[in-house]
Amino acid sequence: MILAAGALLAAAIPSFDVSRPLYGGGAVAFLTLLAIITGLSMNWSVAPDLSLQELSRTFTYLAVFTVAVIAARRVPRGARPLLIGILLAALAVCLWAFATRIWPDSLGGEVLGPRLGAPFDYWNALGGMAALAVPATLWLAARRDGSRLSAALAYPALGTLLLTILLVQSRGALGAAVLAALIWLAFVPLRLRTAPVLLVAAAGVAPVAAWALTKDAFTEPLQPLAAREEVAGTFGLLCVAMLAGLLAAGYAAIRIRSRVRPSMQTRRRAGVVLATGLAVVAVVGIATVGSGTGGIGELTAERSSVAASGADRLGSVSSTRGEAWRRAFDVFKDKPVLGSGADGFSLARLEFNRDPRAATHAHGFIPQNMADLGLLGLFTALALIAAWLLAAGRTVGARLQRGQIGPDWTEERILLTTLALVAVAYGLQSSIDWTWFIPGPTVAALAAAGFVAGRGPLAPVGEAEPERPPVAATGRDPLRLILSAGVIVTAMLCAWAVWQPQRSQSAADRAVELANAGDLRGALREADRARDIDPYSPDPLYAKATALSERGQLIAAYRVLEQATVEHPRNPETWLRLSQFELDDLGLAARALTSAQAAAIIDPSSVRVRQAVQRTQAVLAAEQREVAAAKQVLQAQLQRQQREPQP
Repeated sequence: MILAAGALLAAAIPSFDVSRPLYGGGAVAFLTLLAIITGLSMNWSVAPDLSLQELSRTFTYLAVFTVAVIAARRVPRGARPLLIGILLAALAVCLWAFATRIWPDSLGGEVLGPRLGAPFDYWNALGGMAALAVPATLWLAARRDGSRLSAALAYPALGTLLLTILLVQSRGALGAAVLAALIWLAFVPLRLRTAPVLLVAAAGVAPVAAWALTKDAFTEPLQPLAAREEVAGTFGLLCVAMLAGLLAAGYAAIRIRSRVRPSMQTRRRAGVVLATGLAVVAVVGIATVGSGTGGIGELTAERSSVAASGADRLGSVSSTRGEAWRRAFDVFKDKPVLGSGADGFSLARLEFNRDPRAATHAHGFIPQNMADLGLLGLFTALALIAAWLLAAGRTVGARLQRGQIGPDWTEERILLTTLALVAVAYGLQSSIDWTWFIPGPTVAALAAAGFVAGRGPLAPVGEAEPERPPVAATGRDPLRLILSAGVIVTAMLCAWAVWQPQRSQSAADRAVELANAGDLRGALREADRARDIDPYSPDPLYAKATALSERGQLIAAYRVLEQATVEHPRNPETWLRLSQFELDDLGLAARALTSAQAAAIIDPSSVRVRQAVQRTQAVLAAEQREVAAAKQVLQAQLQRQQREPQP
């Protein structure tokens, strides 16, 4: 849907004016190249089905980024609604996460972990979504052309984001939010307007977070529903009181600000004091964390420890990320040029991993690219980052004006700087996590990044922005019409490719349902259709084997499962399926043990694999005992016959 909408939008606003530079074009080109490499990697991927899914995701991200670049070109004043939309989306997500803890019975019944994670089902993604919206609250509170109400609303908004980050217990998200705020304070000359919202929001959030992080429902896993309901009412009341108090405090701070007009010298001194204080806090925080158990060296230790839960986690560097990064480098060294295929790390790392706690992602955009796409993908990703930084710097950066180096900090430049910091906060957090695989925060960050890249340099103060040619005038240009048609065709093809895995999975599921219902001919037909739609996935083969087995064609089903292991030799699931069929349907315990052991070689830390090996060994041992007992009986009979006199 996103790709189709993007194609129509891109075609409806043919904005390729050859007389003007195509700002952001370099970033679009490198992101396109990354998508192409992702698609080509299916030819050598250890998990082609996962690579196809990653291709779908990358195509979607490319559509979002390209449409944002085009929107900045055609609607240059659209930065404000985009930023507000990102902020509202982040707040909606955070408030929903709160609601799952306030009403655990009706909204959070499936929540088993202590950390907030809904609706992404991954806590660090929720923390990343909150972190990237922090710059938007600073802009909302500090901007000069806003109303008092909107500025006051920034206080509870920032409190919501900060409380989410703390209850998510995401150190990466917290670090990204702090660094984004520091960059804002370092460059945007609205420090006295920004300081109150930071200080007041932090003070309002602190008691609620301190209370929550002492409760088992927010710190200990697998808590029963009764334990979560016990603190739900209090948590809800504390949230309401916090939001109401921050709104009142924000409105009071805005009124005081409107009456006090500090001199330029006072502003400069206050800015120096504020910057120095934040720097001291950052240094003290780093020193405190570094002097803790394991220190900074914990990240590079041969075996990283699991971080504690609760407040202790926020002050610790203990993590399994170091282990994930080392495994990513192992996979990269194994295939340094092309990698193991897009999202192939999840299977390729099994050859080097013996830790059952290990994650299936490399916990970092760069390590993941190294492992998945090798040097080819790594250089493309670095070029993409560099191209965006150059484009963003062109939009919001310093330049020589009136004999002075530095930008004119107009409201438009501050707004675009805020959008750029949204992307920067996301980039900082995703550099140490696998947020790239979660569409929610990634789409928001790419929309902000694309708009900033495509906006181009602002006109100096006093000069008018260059006029954009009207759509009616540009629509007659044959070149632009060809480009627009190309956008439609390309995006529709991409949308078709994105939809194929989903169609194939639906057909495979339908085949299993038909087989269970007794419609074996229909089941085979649906399984073959799923295979035709997506030949890279083993799921259609599983469905076909199920249908053939139900029809009594055990040998044919066995050959299909063997084909799955040939096409996906690095996938332990294919070997497990084959082993189960050999044991339960064919009664070939020796063959089943060989297949289960093949899965164990690929994924030795899997509990399912170990259980399959143990079960097969037990069956084989029982069969061997039966054979031994039968031999003993036969030998006894022969001995009796030999002792009996011959007639």
